[in-house]
Amino acid sequence: MTTIAAVCYIVITVPFKHSHTILSQQAFRKSASRMSTLITLFDITPLASQLASGQLVLTVNQRLASRIQAAYAIYCNQHGQSVVQAPAVYSLNTWLERQWQQLLINAHPTALRFRLLSAAQERLIWQQIVEATPLPTPLLRPVATAQQASSAYRTLVEWRQDLSNPLLRAAFETDDDCAVFLGWVDQFEQRCQQQLWLPRAKLAEQLLVIYQQGELQPIESIIGVGFDDISPLHQALLDAQGSFRCLENSKKAPRVNTVGCDDPHHEILSSAVWAKKVLCDNPGATVALVFPQLSQQRQTIQRVLQEVFEPDYNGVEQPRRNLPFNLSAGSPLLHTPMISAALNALMLCLPTVELEQLVELCQSPFYCLSEADSQQIVTLLDKLYAQRSTVISTARFRQLAQQVSESSTQAGAQPLQQDQQWEFAQSLQQLANCGRALTQKQRRPSQWVAVIADLLCCIAWPGCRRLDSIEYQQLVQWQHVLEQLATLDSVAGAISFAQALVQLKSLLSNHIFQPQTADSSLQVLGTLEAAGLEFSHIWLHSMSAQQWPASPSPNALIPFHLQRQFDMPQATPSRELEYAQRLSRRFLHSAETVVISYPALLDENPTRVSAVFEHIEQTDLAQLLGKELYALIPLREIRRRHIESASLQNYQAGDAPPLGRQEKVTGGSALFANQSACPFRAFAMHRLGVAPLPSPSTGLDAADRGSILHRALELVWSRLKDQRSLLEHTQTALEQLCQEVADYAIGEHAHRKDILVGVRYRALESVRLKRLLLDWLGIEQQRQSFVVEKLEMRKPLRFAELELQTRIDRIDRLDDGSLLVIDYKTGLCSISRWWGERPEEPQLPLYSLLVDNTLTADTVDCASDTQPGVQGIAFAQVRVDGCGLKGVGSQHVAEPMVQWHAKLQSDAQVENWMQLKSHWQKTLTRLAKDFIAGKSAVDPKQPPQTCQYCQLGPLCRVNHQEFGE
Repeated sequence: MTTIAAVCYIVITVPFKHSHTILSQQAFRKSASRMSTLITLFDITPLASQLASGQLVLTVNQRLASRIQAAYAIYCNQHGQSVVQAPAVYSLNTWLERQWQQLLINAHPTALRFRLLSAAQERLIWQQIVEATPLPTPLLRPVATAQQASSAYRTLVEWRQDLSNPLLRAAFETDDDCAVFLGWVDQFEQRCQQQLWLPRAKLAEQLLVIYQQGELQPIESIIGVGFDDISPLHQALLDAQGSFRCLENSKKAPRVNTVGCDDPHHEILSSAVWAKKVLCDNPGATVALVFPQLSQQRQTIQRVLQEVFEPDYNGVEQPRRNLPFNLSAGSPLLHTPMISAALNALMLCLPTVELEQLVELCQSPFYCLSEADSQQIVTLLDKLYAQRSTVISTARFRQLAQQVSESSTQAGAQPLQQDQQWEFAQSLQQLANCGRALTQKQRRPSQWVAVIADLLCCIAWPGCRRLDSIEYQQLVQWQHVLEQLATLDSVAGAISFAQALVQLKSLLSNHIFQPQTADSSLQVLGTLEAAGLEFSHIWLHSMSAQQWPASPSPNALIPFHLQRQFDMPQATPSRELEYAQRLSRRFLHSAETVVISYPALLDENPTRVSAVFEHIEQTDLAQLLGKELYALIPLREIRRRHIESASLQNYQAGDAPPLGRQEKVTGGSALFANQSACPFRAFAMHRLGVAPLPSPSTGLDAADRGSILHRALELVWSRLKDQRSLLEHTQTALEQLCQEVADYAIGEHAHRKDILVGVRYRALESVRLKRLLLDWLGIEQQRQSFVVEKLEMRKPLRFAELELQTRIDRIDRLDDGSLLVIDYKTGLCSISRWWGERPEEPQLPLYSLLVDNTLTADTVDCASDTQPGVQGIAFAQVRVDGCGLKGVGSQHVAEPMVQWHAKLQSDAQVENWMQLKSHWQKTLTRLAKDFIAGKSAVDPKQPPQTCQYCQLGPLCRVNHQEFGE
């Protein structure tokens, strides 16, 4: 909404019916002088004398009504009129509401009997009916279904379909969806009759009855502006009022051009450059860019226009300011940052909160936070991501906030003084505690409004800093939405806090926010918003055969044959074609210059211009713009000049400083894997402590299932101890053991994390885990005799001056006294990842050397294959699609599955197990020394495979290096 509407309502006091409201001379001159500098997008001359005499003018929308009011005020000021009567110019919907208000003023019995429902009340009634209806298949989106039902009901009323007619009801009952909708309509009308409610859809119908009864005096003449399609009910009402005629524009554009663009983005960019060129060449021009799907393309259109008109708008140091164009399509108030921050805070009063909302909550600037809170925010975010869940319980969040607050106090933070700002973690904890206390019982919506205000005070929303103009407007609109929420008392009754939030979000999503800005010569409009306005230049977008006219979209709740029979909106291709032709003729008569464009490629399919405009000769885009498109884009030119003026030099990063004596290194065997894969990865992760944030998931992810499996296998072998005990168990006993272990491991994991929710989900995971355990024990039964020596052995070990924290899954002692080191794997694994100078998975080779140097240091002779010690390593692959033991060992090891064989000699390129261990010793020692020496070159082993799942790309810039080369 531009300031035109605001100024018009200051200058022109809108009267009831035809009362003569006179403006003071001083007020009019002051306001009209401001309006004289505004832009008129409507030729008021043909209507000026009629408006002065009190002629009623109805428009298709409020935007057009505001433009006509502004144009009339400017016209009067230019002709020296200091005192004028406010013109009777209203949108059709506003006029209908004013007629009902006039009936209330006159104490008409019908108006006093019924209470007109607001749009929010009507939506809630439909939602309640839809949600309460038992259906064979539950609705995935009941709110959207309720909106569709409300739209279908309005269409039936406006097309004067009487659902009490048996033949019409029979037509609905032939289709299941239509029959359900018919039941919804019956419930809706029954509730309205019982409560004496008047739906807004039936307002025109009620007014028509009153006019036909002669209880309201008809109007002699009504002029309509911008109407291309009038419903039968509105047409009947206007005919009953008096003589209704539409104002036709006799102008015709002398210059019409049709241009083809490469794709939709190229089309938007071309029109933006064209508009800027027109306004530069002719400062007095008025330009309109018209988009059939403006709401869907809003973000892209605004970004492109910013790039062309204000290339530095998004600069970090640039203050937020009004853009030099007016975009008619607003965005839901729900999606504005400040309102979203309020809702995220209120979510802390519910049992669970989505991680995304908590992250936004911690990063929002709309709370009173001090600089000292920054570290608390970072710490709390780390704890939140560590939960690895998309949904976190509010109780768990309170615990995390309390931990952060206590740790901050213990670290020596100064206590808050009375005049200091909120302490972050404490304020969030206080909000959650207050919410838990205040939201226990049910209240009426108007009572919840007061509770919501109290809750937001806990975190001092919307913050301590001064709000800018747009944020202040959002705050005002927030108050209006809360007032709407309070009006739901009579419809909703007492509801829970969660239900109140649902209604609040519904109101916010239906409340479109459009900031008030200064008027502009460049208007970006949808096809309906542009109807009736006049410009010097118009660019019509998306005029391809696939896009214009729009494809039919009949309402699924009304039988199709009825929609075709009564020519309802969006029902048939012929109706859409006729409607598109009427709109197109209006646009061609609304400007001196018209450009019609279409994308030559849409969704990778070639297109052509719409049949509505195929008679117009096409123009080359470069000829229309005067230059090639990309030579006229300011941001590209700025970038080009910057690159040309920049002094670039090659920079060799070199190595990191050597590892210091007191420097602590994080990680265990992963250090060797990362050093082997890429030295820079090992340096960044194990010395700098750089690590990607954990990825949240719904339910258990692969890491969670792996942890549960490791714990379950530890519990199994803690009981069995050896293979002999395993073989002595019957199948029934093994199944019972696996079931007990699975339930225990899953329950233990659920206590630590909130991922496992619900009895059924746990039962499914238990069944899956039990099956895995039984399959793996079947493999263990086929092995040679063994005793489990160690389970989940955690011990700090030293290797080449590196102190490592290790955890070895399992060590078996075989019949010959040798040891077999086993590592459980739930993913695909291969022993080929142990070979070469840079092994991809050096974990088990490292463990074999470490165990040799610790557990068997006094007895192992590495020069002999027959001596005790580690004589084999193996992956224990435990998967649903197949379990198995994959490994390598000496020729004489008492485990056939890992014994040395001829193929290993060629794969590993060594002759025997002794040489392989010696090779591993040298390879791992070299990797350790390279890490200690600080070698940290960006040197992936096998690019791009090595870099595919590495998240350090923005830090090492490996892609930029490849591009430079």
